[in-house]
Parts: sequence; C-alpha cells; structure tokens
Amino acid sequence: MKKQLITLVALVAIPAFSFAQTAQEIIDKNISAVGGADKLAAVKSVSYDQGMNVMGMDLTGKSTVVVGKSLRTDISVMGQQITTVVDGDKGWTINPMQGGTAPQALPEDQVKMQKGNAHIIGADLAVAKAEKYPVELVGKEKMDDKEVYNLKVTRPEGVANYFVDANTNQLVGMKSTVSVQGQSGDVKIKYGNYKTIDGLTIPTSMDLENPAMPGPMTMTLSNIVFNPTVDSAIFTMPK
Repeated sequence: MKKQLITLVALVAIPAFSFAQTAQEIIDKNISAVGGADKLAAVKSVSYDQGMNVMGMDLTGKSTVVVGKSLRTDISVMGQQITTVVDGDKGWTINPMQGGTAPQALPEDQVKMQKGNAHIIGADLAVAKAEKYPVELVGKEKMDDKEVYNLKVTRPEGVANYFVDANTNQLVGMKSTVSVQGQSGDVKIKYGNYKTIDGLTIPTSMDLENPAMPGPMTMTLSNIVFNPTVDSAIFTMPK
C-alpha cells in the first residue's frame, strides 16, 4: 500500500513539474524566434514611425525608446501634436486636444503603464525573463485559427496574458486589465506582419483595443532603427 501511494504521488507530481518547466521552455523558444538573448541585449535604443487608423481617422507618429528606461511618442492629430514621455519613474505630456499646450506631469499609474512599453516591440517575454517576473502557463487554446500557449505574466503595472503561436513561437496577442485614474478596462493587442530587421524578427502591425481610446486602432510600424543615437534632452519636461 505504501509503495502504491508513493507511485500515485509521483504520477501526480510529475505532470505539475513538467507543466511549470514548459512555461520557461516556451519563453526560451520565443526569445530564440525573436533573434536570441544576445541580440536583444545588444539593443539599447530603438526608434520607429507609426501609421495609425482609429475609427476611420488616420494619424502618424514617431517613438524613441531607451530600452528599459525612457520612451517618447509624438503623435500628429488634425494638425496638432500630442507628446507623451516617460523617463525613469517620471513622465509628462503635452496634449492640445485637451485644451492646453503646457506640459503636464503624468499620474503615477500612467507612468507605470507607459514605462512597460519602453522595450522592443514583440520582446515582452524576454523582458519578463530578464526581470524575473512571475510567469504561469495557463494552458493551450485557440486564437483565431492558431494553436497558442497562454502565459500569465505578473508585471509591475499589472497582470498580462501573452499568447504565443505553438508553431512559430512568436507572440500573436496580449490581454491585460489596467487601471487608469480610478477606472479599469481591458487592453488587447494582436500582433502581425513579422519582419526581420538586423537579425531581430518583430511584429510591424498591431490591432489594439484600449479603454483610453475612442475605438479599436490599427497601427503599422516603419523605419525601425535599432541603436540610434538618442539625445537624452528629448525626455526632459519643458519649463
């Protein structure tokens, strides 16, 4: 009886252990699919242009990132420019669409959320591994016509679920519940149109849903440059 009990415990424990190991294996395969840990670590900054469409309205933008630290995004809307910046643990914005041209400090929750975007697009799981964020494999499921792994990652700004293509090992989607200024809502992203640039394979199109936006948005990235020279002054809040 004792021997049978030990065998039963072992049979129950082995799948649980394998399940936990599989989460890390999926992340490692994703990192390899992007281009490898060494190539990712070599990128200290990145810049790219954005083409966006929201509810039939076309917008353009440009983002400059110092990986893990700073992010500046300038978006042109109806002849006006909206600037959003995070630099370390602080941030600011200029948004004439909200009635002002003077810079305003970003609330702490928005700084956290924006800082989570200060990395290479499509490399979220590499960041999770490097920063040792808790990761849980929820399971395998269908997304559109793809078999995907659902990974739950606990990030500083909140919990996010990442969906990894079981065949290509690339990210195909992300879902997260965020809270901004006391209101919560779901952020959803679908990644597509992967291209290889300087040895890194990243998505160049995204379909986004965000409670802060008036409707779903399609974004296309172009002119992606790794390790451009970045003047730190662009992140300084004007006086």
